Amino acid sequence: MYCIKCGVELADSEDRCPLCGTTVYHPDIEKPKASPLFPDNPPEPHYTVTRWGGLFILTSLFLLGLIMPLICDLSMNGSVTWSGVVMAAIGLAYIITVLPFWFRSPNPVIFVPIDFAACGLFLFYLNLCAGGNWFLKFALPTVGMSCVITTAVITLCRYLRRGYLFIFGGATILSGVSILVVEWLLNQTFGLHNKLVWSIYPFAAAMLIGILLLIIAVSPKLRMSLQKKFFV
Repeated sequence: MYCIKCGVELADSEDRCPLCGTTVYHPDIEKPKASPLFPDNPPEPHYTVTRWGGLFILTSLFLLGLIMPLICDLSMNGSVTWSGVVMAAIGLAYIITVLPFWFRSPNPVIFVPIDFAACGLFLFYLNLCAGGNWFLKFALPTVGMSCVITTAVITLCRYLRRGYLFIFGGATILSGVSILVVEWLLNQTFGLHNKLVWSIYPFAAAMLIGILLLIIAVSPKLRMSLQKKFFV
C-alpha cells in the first residue's frame, strides 16, 4: 500500500503517512495488526534552565563586569581610579535586580530598604571620590525621605487589605512635600536660589491629586459612581 499524496510505501497498519502525514483510508482493505515500516521520530530533548542555574549565570556575568574594569584600570593607570565607580554601579545593579531572587519569597518590605541603603552607600562613595561635602546635606536626606515613603506604602499595601486610596493619597501628598524639601536642600547645599522656584508646581499637582484621592476614599457614593463610570 502506498500514500496517495507522496507515494511512499506504507505498512498495512499505518494510520497516517509517516512522511507527509496524509490519513490512510481504504474501505475495501481491512487493516491488520502489524508493526510500521518506519520508526517514530524520537522526541527532541527539552532543555530548561533552573532557577539556581540562571542565578549562577547572572552572578557570573556581574562578576565578569566587576573584574574587567578593574583589570583595565590597573593596566592603564596602575591603580584604582575610574574603575571603582564602575564596580560600585555594577554592585548596586546586582543588589537591586538579582539579589532578591536568591530567596524563594523575597519580602519587598525588607529588600526595598536594602536597595535604598545600597543607593545611599553608592552616593557616599561618589561623594568621597569627588571630594565633595554634599552627601550629608543633600543625598542622605533625599534618599532617606524616599526610603521612608516608599517603604511605608509597600508595607501598608502588603499587610492591609483595604484603604488603598488613603494610602496612595497620603503618599502623593508626602511626595509633594518631599519635592519642596529637595529643592530647599539643593539651594542650601549648592547655593542655587534664595527661594523655591520649580518645586512649587509638582507640589501643587501632588497636593491636588492626593486630596482628590482622599475625597474619593471618604465618599462611598462618589467612589461607586467612579467605579461604574470607568468600569473599575
